[in-house]
Amino acid sequence: MTAYISLAAGAVFLTVIVSFIIPKGKLGKSINFVVRVACMLILIVPVTGIFNMSLEDGGQLIVDYDYICDVYSDSQSRTLERMIEENLGIECVCEVEIIYEDGAFKESGVTIFGDFVESDTINKIQSYLTELGYININVNEKIS
Repeated sequence: MTAYISLAAGAVFLTVIVSFIIPKGKLGKSINFVVRVACMLILIVPVTGIFNMSLEDGGQLIVDYDYICDVYSDSQSRTLERMIEENLGIECVCEVEIIYEDGAFKESGVTIFGDFVESDTINKIQSYLTELGYININVNEKIS
């Protein structure tokens, strides 16, 4: 992701530099157009990755559900970490497992890791996640 952000920032910077350097006129407008289109293509690369699709020989559309599950899982994990931090005041690392089953994306389990000082912290987290509707909850204390 860091490489993509660097590439996108470089593309935007290059577009600005080129727009200052090239002369005004028809050729300048054409060059500006090409550079801006290239910049836009670089900026939409992550969006096209989500829709990683191809057509089979029969013309049926194939979607890479594993990739979408991974992206969705990462997003849900980071969101859950923030929610636990804000609502319970507990720092932890969350791993939400998302699967594609029966035509829908479903949460199949969540694992929480952390350095829990209080003895009832694990119970607090499990109760909180149960209230949120999570299933297959595993809360583990990190071993240093």
